[in-house]
This record gives sequence, structure tokens and C-alpha cells, in this order.
Amino acid sequence: MEQDATGRAGPMTPEQVGREFFAAIDARDPHRLRATLANHATFRPLPHRDVVRPADDIVAYFGTVVSSYPTARWDVTDAIGTDDRVAVQFVVREYAPHLGRELISEQLAVFRCSDGKIVSIVGYYDSGEFKRVFWDDAMP
Repeated sequence: MEQDATGRAGPMTPEQVGREFFAAIDARDPHRLRATLANHATFRPLPHRDVVRPADDIVAYFGTVVSSYPTARWDVTDAIGTDDRVAVQFVVREYAPHLGRELISEQLAVFRCSDGKIVSIVGYYDSGEFKRVFWDDAMP
């Protein structure tokens, strides 16, 4: 019987693969992240307009993001899926010792999946809010 990246029998559902995508980012595991993506996967981080493709470039993109926020955590708060798609609501949080609190940004990603792999991701976030919280407010 076929096994997916997590060792489960058969391909993951879109909800499972969406959750696994963020678990891999949070674990800072590029091989685990790559295992969630079809070779031809695309990622569009809105409000930016540039599409990132293929899968290896998506992994490199998230490697840059993760290294920019070395203590940040990615937590899925909700996932709503169908047979081939899932919307994943998640938060990026990073503790700011000089403020004595976490910096938090709530975001959304919509995944289109096929055979247990992600073929398309569209990520939505408020870039102004993210800049204010993680750059402006975070400065000591």
C-alpha cells in the first residue's frame, strides 16, 4: 500500500496536506516541506504578484522566510476542505522579549491538491499589518 510523507497509508486529504505543509515549515524541515508539493507546484503570495514555481523554488522561498524569523512559529488554527482544495487559516507568532509579548499575524492560504500533493497555493495576508507588527512594532 502506498504511503505518504508522514508514513500514513494512501495519499493525504487536502486538509491533511495543508496542515502538514505548515507543520513542515514550523519544524524547519525542507525535505518534509518538499514532500507535500507536486513537482510543478506554484505559489502566489498575495498581495505580491510574482508567482513562485516549481516546488524546489517554493521550498527555497520558505527557507528564506523561516530564516528571517528564526524563533517564529507557524500554527494552523482552522482548515476547511473539499475533495481537491483546502483553505488553511494560520498564525505566525514570534516572541519579542523587549516587548514582553508575542507578535502575531493571522493569515490564510488556499491549496489545490491532486493525489495527496499540493499543486497550487495562494497565500493571503495584510502586508501593511505584517510590516507594522513584525518590523515597526518589533523594533526595540
